[in-house]
Amino acid sequence: MDMEIVLLAMVAGFILLRLRSELGKKTGNEPQPPAAGHMRHTHAGQPEESARNHVDIEVGEDTVVDLESNPALRKAFQDIRHADRSFDVGTFLEGAKAAYGMILEAFWKGDKGTLKDFLDDSVYQQFSAAIDQRETNGLTVHNRLLDVTEEDIVDARLNGRMAELTVHFRAEIVAVTKDSDGHVVEGNLSDAVEFNDTWTFARDTKSREPNWTLIGTRAG
Repeated sequence: MDMEIVLLAMVAGFILLRLRSELGKKTGNEPQPPAAGHMRHTHAGQPEESARNHVDIEVGEDTVVDLESNPALRKAFQDIRHADRSFDVGTFLEGAKAAYGMILEAFWKGDKGTLKDFLDDSVYQQFSAAIDQRETNGLTVHNRLLDVTEEDIVDARLNGRMAELTVHFRAEIVAVTKDSDGHVVEGNLSDAVEFNDTWTFARDTKSREPNWTLIGTRAG
């Protein structure tokens, strides 16, 4: 079984996600998690369709989208596959999309145990602090991931034994935050928030450990 497929089952960790802020409109009371992408409100359940045109190309046995204009990505995939023959770009992206939702849910629920398995130490500390601050403020989040509309690899490289992949995500999320009395203090159930986030993951290609670890993030 490929290591990226194991990731889809949550047996192997595939590390995704840093948020700079709770999803939705800010009231000034919320903690500030590590990173959040550009947000745009749409009608819940009806995310805007992407206008991007995808072009399929072959990289070894992999089929990848939107890479025709970036030969550097093609070369990086070849280098990574040479170091780790089990690496597959398509399976990686499928796992990334699945894990995106799993990690979001863990953060929203304040599930530090799950997050600790998936995040590197520095990112985990940021998430943990954000969860603690949220609890101190008496806030709970009741968010719902509607769809991940895009997941594209925008950068890839092999630094020695370390493979690094940067993925851009676009997602539609219904975001609602309540105070300790159960009153809604931000967001509503009828509006979706569009997020654009870019994360970088790394893995030692010589390690038997299949986990990818989040090492960087930026909005947009």
